[in-house]
Amino acid sequence: MQAKLEKIENSEAHIEIEVSNERVEEGLQQAYRKVVKQVSIPGFRKGKVPRELLERHFGKEVLLQEALEFIVPDAYEKAIEELDIEVLAQPEFDFPEIDGDQPFTFKVRVAVKPEVKLGDIEGIELSVPEFPVKDEEIEQRLEDMRARYAQVVEKVDEAASLGDTVTIDFEGFVDDVPFDGGQGEDYALELGSNTFIPGFEEQLLGLKTGDSTDVKVTFPESYHAPDLAGQAAVFKVEVKKIEGRQLRDLDDTFAQEVSQLDTIAELRDDIKKELSDMAEYKRKELIKNQVIEKALEKCEIVVADAVVQAQVQHMLQEFEQRMSFQGISLQQYYQLTNSNEEQFSNKIWPEAEKIVKSNFMLEKLMDEKGFEISDEEVDKRIEEIAQSMNVDIETAKENLSDAMDKVIIGLKMDKALELLIDSAVVTVSQSEDPVVESVE
Repeated sequence: MQAKLEKIENSEAHIEIEVSNERVEEGLQQAYRKVVKQVSIPGFRKGKVPRELLERHFGKEVLLQEALEFIVPDAYEKAIEELDIEVLAQPEFDFPEIDGDQPFTFKVRVAVKPEVKLGDIEGIELSVPEFPVKDEEIEQRLEDMRARYAQVVEKVDEAASLGDTVTIDFEGFVDDVPFDGGQGEDYALELGSNTFIPGFEEQLLGLKTGDSTDVKVTFPESYHAPDLAGQAAVFKVEVKKIEGRQLRDLDDTFAQEVSQLDTIAELRDDIKKELSDMAEYKRKELIKNQVIEKALEKCEIVVADAVVQAQVQHMLQEFEQRMSFQGISLQQYYQLTNSNEEQFSNKIWPEAEKIVKSNFMLEKLMDEKGFEISDEEVDKRIEEIAQSMNVDIETAKENLSDAMDKVIIGLKMDKALELLIDSAVVTVSQSEDPVVESVE
């Protein structure tokens, strides 16, 4: 086997690999031993057909293509090792027709680590807004808590209003004829939830317990039952109970019941601190993303499409996992959004490319700076991983025993990013609250 590196272009290595005719013959013989077990020729038991007769009967091509499975992987692995190439994504093979009596030469294109030229990326100037916590935000958070902990009270003589829950019996008619699925007893309906057909809930507003009414509606043209779509209907409704939500007073008792704090003043301070922490996190994320984007603009990095595609697939898998936690499959998501995998992949491609390029940039920077990682830093990272995996530290160490190099590289890249952030010159802008997108 002979391997020749033809060129490296656009972060792709083009390799020519020649396999000797002796190795080709070995591959053909291996292919014969596999194929002969699957064919039958009159006069011969299965698996006992001579190779020459098998080739005459079915054509030599039946062995040539099968032989590639035995020849190519071994030759490719040896070539990569011989040329000392670090492959970053799935290779692309270019096969000519195999002769069988001559050396077999094929070509491979593989994605390799790009040559990164760092620009002047320290001391980047940024303009980032502040995110002050406003009193209105604190009060809105308190109002949300009041709504969440509101007491449910029955309204005996009061009329139903928006937000109330009415318990009803109902029966639906089309042209004075009851229809299947149009009946219900003791159904609890929250007014304003838009659970029922448009126009239904609004006609219950103002009713009291014991009232009956005819609710007149028209089914939407897109209604799931074709025999009802677009039809006018009348629902005879009886209101059996009305329940409203009574908001609690914002006093010390409320604070004690909804938190571990003693006074409403302490609860306000706690909410303010939480909102301040969230605002600071948002600001740091914005700084980080702007630093990376502006640093990438100053660097020369060409990455192979195959590397970006691998990142896209990784992001797709993570997205699919997040969707599964919500009980939605990826195919269901595509149906709900009227999209497909190709469209979704194209949408996330720019973000995937930015992630790949930023990783190469930070890796180059960490190599140039020669960062050192202490045992304490490694232990701290393992402890963080253990907490995220909900396992003890010893188990985490055992699971990471074969991946410690990646842990250390990750810590060095974190230091490279910290260097860029710490050296950045940040001024306060007056722009509106921007959207922060993480590149991690």
